[in-house]
Amino acid sequence: PSNKKTLIREMALLKIVSSKTNLKKAKKLCKKYRSVIIDNTEKSIILEVSALKKDIDQLVKKLQALGLASVSRTGVVAMTKGSDIYKQI
Repeated sequence: PSNKKTLIREMALLKIVSSKTNLKKAKKLCKKYRSVIIDNTEKSIILEVSALKKDIDQLVKKLQALGLASVSRTGVVAMTKGSDIYKQI
């Protein structure tokens, strides 16, 4: 359910293999999405990002021009906010 009482996110790992210039551009772009660099070499970076599905879709599209080589996504996960607990019957 998408409402004010539910947090909805998706997590993705993104691998970019490119020139130093493009890697620098990719890092700058990913800062807007509060990504975390989990691997960094001269020719590649792997980023972890947690966001709404539509935001990850936009990021993936933008990174394609910068050398996006691989994407792994969790799919959508959700949890109720505050002390409310979702119970399945």
